Amino acid sequence: MWNVTAFICILIGASIPVGFIDASLAIGLVGAATSLGLLASLTAIRPGELSFLKRVAGPAVAVALAPMLWIIVQMLPLPFWAHPVWKFAGETLDASLSGSITIDTGASLGALLLWLSLLSVMITAAATAIDARRADMVTRSIVATAVAATLILLLYSEPIKAWLGAADVGRDGTANGFLVVTLIGVPLSLVRALDVGGHADGRTAAQLVRLRWLLAASALFCAASACWYGRRGAAIAIVAGIALVLMTFAARKLHLHRWSSAAAAAAIALIALATAIANRHPDVALAIAFVNTPAELVQSTHNLLADLPALGGGAGTTATLASTYMDWQGATARPVVATSAAALIAQFGSAMFWTSLAVTIVGIAAFTAGARNRGRDWSYPAAAAAVLLTLALAAFTLPELPALPGVIVLGAVIGTGLAQRISRSPLQAG
Repeated sequence: MWNVTAFICILIGASIPVGFIDASLAIGLVGAATSLGLLASLTAIRPGELSFLKRVAGPAVAVALAPMLWIIVQMLPLPFWAHPVWKFAGETLDASLSGSITIDTGASLGALLLWLSLLSVMITAAATAIDARRADMVTRSIVATAVAATLILLLYSEPIKAWLGAADVGRDGTANGFLVVTLIGVPLSLVRALDVGGHADGRTAAQLVRLRWLLAASALFCAASACWYGRRGAAIAIVAGIALVLMTFAARKLHLHRWSSAAAAAAIALIALATAIANRHPDVALAIAFVNTPAELVQSTHNLLADLPALGGGAGTTATLASTYMDWQGATARPVVATSAAALIAQFGSAMFWTSLAVTIVGIAAFTAGARNRGRDWSYPAAAAAVLLTLALAAFTLPELPALPGVIVLGAVIGTGLAQRISRSPLQAG
């Protein structure tokens, strides 16, 4: 199993160079690598660990299959649900086309492979992280990857590109992908800094102190860089993730009753929600109501969402249609929509998006409860909860963010949190 641990750590580190590869090739490479990792982990896992893996990861995998099935449905030839673009294309070409919900079958196939890769990494990481020592190795690999992604992100920031004399100063799709990894690194580094003494593994007190400060510095570095690049949108998401980590830590230290902790969290969430609603953009879709971006982008994204069918347009919708609505951005710019939430609604439809968001909230609550009830391994589910909260808010406050290389890192965080959310019985540990 230690060979599988090394493989998943290498895969996490490989998410950095993957960000520089052509998207189609990168998705294929990630899909192949994660499939091999899944096969290796299920082959090497011990019987007691396998039964525990089914218990902790089974429900999550079952729920995660729903978006995958929806992507498949979007690709099927369904003339009665087909996107209007197929009818227009048929009339233009004077041909009979069997349309589907998605307007780009190739992009939807890539999205399906990407989702399967996320599931594969999640299961592989869960199988690996059942043992706390292996979980610690995976987590340290994620933190190191987040720091590397942050360094790359800084090179893409506008002030540094201008200082270096770069010809094209502005936002970059590759850098936005690394922003996702940087956001993940903030709560993960912080929660591990708070729990660094939980797994001494023969380290001296001085070594533990140095490790704690190193993890805290990593969290600060990732947070400062993300806020510099993503500005207010990134700051809001990061503050929420940090707040959840600190609340969980305080509740454990003060031995607060679980209902008291839940009531305090609910009160803070309601205050934050009321503040956000008071400062939202009026008369636009909820998915773009809280973003701090030019009014033209907000309005053009709202128009795009209003014109789309309720079932969405499949993966690739924004890349295909955004130029029609975002022509004011200029011919040389890559058209983007105001938020990742808007991009997901455009692709998969409002019903699937809001259902997925509700499931994410349930997952945050489950991971937080697991962290509250766990012993020394509380940091892993706490990190998963904080990362999910950070990315959920980032979807409403940041522009469309690429899925790669965040898929590998996010899957590893969720899988590690699943494996450590509850403790194993002596029989399962054997």
